[in-house]
Amino acid sequence: MQRIANCIIQYEGRILLLKKPRRGWWYLPGGKIIHEELLPDAIKREVYEETGLTVKSPVLRGILTHLVLDEDTYIEKRTMFIFQADSFTGTVNEKSAEGELAWVRVEDLSEMAMDEADRTVIKAVLEKKELLYGTFIYDHRRELQSHKMEFSSNTLS
Repeated sequence: MQRIANCIIQYEGRILLLKKPRRGWWYLPGGKIIHEELLPDAIKREVYEETGLTVKSPVLRGILTHLVLDEDTYIEKRTMFIFQADSFTGTVNEKSAEGELAWVRVEDLSEMAMDEADRTVIKAVLEKKELLYGTFIYDHRRELQSHKMEFSSNTLS
């Protein structure tokens, strides 16, 4: 199973997105977690590599499972860890090897070419403060077929 960490980076009412050339879709900055890497280290590394920003105190906001189904067989399984960072240092790279970077208003997400699951998760995480759990099922064409999400009601005392 692939493990991926992505980050919602906010600045002046906007979030940073990355348009990857393969599909022409917009994504949150992030990427694959190296085998022995801790989650906080992974998200900081991935964000820096893709954007040039160093995120400060990223907070885990979501744990998601993405499954790609071909008839009765799962052909892809990914666990996604969604972080949120409201503080960073550095300047966004003018060019990224991964694609085009842009600050986007949350209200404009509905117009962006992106995975519907990503759009749903970003909006949900920004609306609530609890940890989000979710499972997303795609068909072999990578089209979202179904999903379920819930927020944690657990709190530490």
